[in-house]
Amino acid sequence: ETKMAALVFLTTFAIANNGPSGPYLVNPCINASSPQAGLPWCNSSLPVDDRVADMLSRMSLQEKVGQLQTATQPIPSLGLPSYNWWSEATHGVSTARNTPTEPYQTNFPFPITTAMSFNKTMWHAVGAQIGGEARAFMNQGNAWSTFWAPVINLAREPRWGRNIECPGEDPYLSGQYAVNYVKGMQENPADEGHVQASACCKHYAANSMEHTTEGGQSHTRHDFNANITMQDLVDSYLAPFQACVEKGSVTGLMCSYNAINGVPSCANDWLLTEVAREAWGFDGYITSDCGAESDVFNKHHYTDTPEESVRDILHAGTDVDCGGFMGQHVMSALNKSLITEADIDKRLEFLFKVRMRLSHFDPVGPLQDIQPDFICSDYAIELARDGVTQSVSMIKNDNKRLPLEPKTKVAVIGPNVNVSSRIISYYGPRTSCNNMFPTYVDAIAPYAGDITFAPGLSSTLSTDLSEIPAAVAAAQAADDVVLVLGTNLDSAHEEMDATNISIPDGQVALLKAVVAAAKKPVVVILLTAVPLDISEWLSDNGVGAILHGGQPALQIMGFGDLLYGKAVPAGRLIQTIYPTSYADMVSIFDFNMRPGPSAFPRPDNPNVMGTNPGRTYKFYTGKAVLPFGFGLSYTTFTYSIAPYAKTVSLKPAVLLTQKAKHGFLDMDAKEQMNKMADPYEVTVTNTGNMDAADAVLGFMTPPNAGSDGNPIKVLFGFERVFVPAGKSVTITIYPDFEALTQVGSDGVRRAVPGDYTVSFGVPENADQGMGYATTSFRAEF
Repeated sequence: ETKMAALVFLTTFAIANNGPSGPYLVNPCINASSPQAGLPWCNSSLPVDDRVADMLSRMSLQEKVGQLQTATQPIPSLGLPSYNWWSEATHGVSTARNTPTEPYQTNFPFPITTAMSFNKTMWHAVGAQIGGEARAFMNQGNAWSTFWAPVINLAREPRWGRNIECPGEDPYLSGQYAVNYVKGMQENPADEGHVQASACCKHYAANSMEHTTEGGQSHTRHDFNANITMQDLVDSYLAPFQACVEKGSVTGLMCSYNAINGVPSCANDWLLTEVAREAWGFDGYITSDCGAESDVFNKHHYTDTPEESVRDILHAGTDVDCGGFMGQHVMSALNKSLITEADIDKRLEFLFKVRMRLSHFDPVGPLQDIQPDFICSDYAIELARDGVTQSVSMIKNDNKRLPLEPKTKVAVIGPNVNVSSRIISYYGPRTSCNNMFPTYVDAIAPYAGDITFAPGLSSTLSTDLSEIPAAVAAAQAADDVVLVLGTNLDSAHEEMDATNISIPDGQVALLKAVVAAAKKPVVVILLTAVPLDISEWLSDNGVGAILHGGQPALQIMGFGDLLYGKAVPAGRLIQTIYPTSYADMVSIFDFNMRPGPSAFPRPDNPNVMGTNPGRTYKFYTGKAVLPFGFGLSYTTFTYSIAPYAKTVSLKPAVLLTQKAKHGFLDMDAKEQMNKMADPYEVTVTNTGNMDAADAVLGFMTPPNAGSDGNPIKVLFGFERVFVPAGKSVTITIYPDFEALTQVGSDGVRRAVPGDYTVSFGVPENADQGMGYATTSFRAEF
């Protein structure tokens, strides 16, 4: 079933993005001789609502029905050809027509890598580059305008197949990533009145399970009903989407396959209308995930007839159907009086408003000046490389094993040395700037004196050990050994979750043999979106250093810079690394964030009910192998916090909660109140001998932390700062009044008095030369 679903997805994707032979976008309004040029909807001086109303008034019912699907039907009455709402851009423009004029596009690392930088400026820059490249393709007639990225579901489950696409497990971090990526992609200062390229935050909501069979049960994302408390929905699952809408002003949302508490997301009027549109003020379009509308009827069996599903989907607020279900059944629903033409008009209003904002029907403006030379510019290539050098987290460096001495003989070993074309193009471009597809040998070669390569294993999951002797021989002959290990799409991807969080057996055997043969402790580059239990490698004296790289796609040249000290690691883990036993205790089907008894059997024993030890650093009650926020450097840092008030008034927090809708605080009001408060001033001192950046993470520990549903601690702010050796830089991080509130089991957010601890950094790496400081205050009404 998984293979069939994947085949259907890929086939649908190929059909949906098979562009026209001519230009993708046609604007009849700029052709003075066209019949449409003088019509009100072509008059850019009129209000958008009036222009859209004019468009709808001229369209036939059949034309309107043809706009409810991803690949729309042409609109003869308006002189418009088909438009396709589906394009992808998770780590670069993936759905565009390459021609000799624009043969390539920039291929960035995946978000599971770049989010480790904790660099909001870089996330914005990446979004701006992708959005600009998208507009350059549009201007050449070779791309659509609406891109279904970013993915901002929480990486709350280490086995989830799509962690690779996410910016980590924390709601605040994911929200900040969304805001900066979306604003970069959509907003171009040269034309503040239009959207450069439309972003779409997905998958709304609680879509973090693909296809798993465990504990005697089997579910896919298409039929799964996620039972989630209002407490977890408000403070965890929906929080990144609120930030994306309210602060990012995203123009698109995608409703997910799964149901939440019995209601499929694409038919959930509370989720789409009450929360997104009414509470948050969302004014863009909502697309279904591909096939999700069909799933409402065929998988969730939510209604008795397809026509009733059409009714519920339209009334809930889904505007466009990816998959064809609406096209098959909407006329029948009309004929049965389950819906009206006005219901369809309401959906089309949102769709055409977005196209208006994209300047599809406006005069030529500054966005049309973006030329093909914007694509794969020197700046873009360097930015993509920075996505690795700024993001990789060094999680072990015993006895200063790194940086390596240059010009030695190096053996590069491992099944991940050669990056697969499959992972390069996964939700990203199939091409690379200048058609370059480097390997990890290429990344190290400029620094090494001599270099050899031995894969050791034919793939990341191989148990054929016949190639290990060659790897052992290469290690014996080398001065330094670099192993490139981890996972790839063979372990987890869309439509397939990982089965465990253990290091694959073949890689365990490979590392053990190479360590025994090497002259010095080896260096491991760990590439994985599945946070593997690497406790054995952390305690193995034969492993001198580990660089955790997430999944950088083809942006791997920066690893050479890091290995040899041209760049200094400053990334921080964005996923808790759990012990292997975690995946035996709690089912992937258990969506509770907070600890407690599970409604699902243990994955390793269907006869015993599982226990949820809590998910993510906020609620996990066990001992992590490595915690969220961990990361080392080639230099050392200390933090000091300027004196701060010992008593804080809860009045601003109370005012915010009184105005909350469905438990969600107004983000504009919250931001204003935060900035009215005194900021925390943290002085970061580089006490080592290398200039380096540092990511300073601020956490709040509430009263009764870890009990009664309260989180253990909460990330409330972060800043990345560059500090020369021997110098100090003071940064400011504003307090977050939301951190002085908690969502109750009823979903209501309330201000909480008591004693709070504020910490900067994580204590687990303080004894390895990283900054850490704390202060405290009492919050009172």
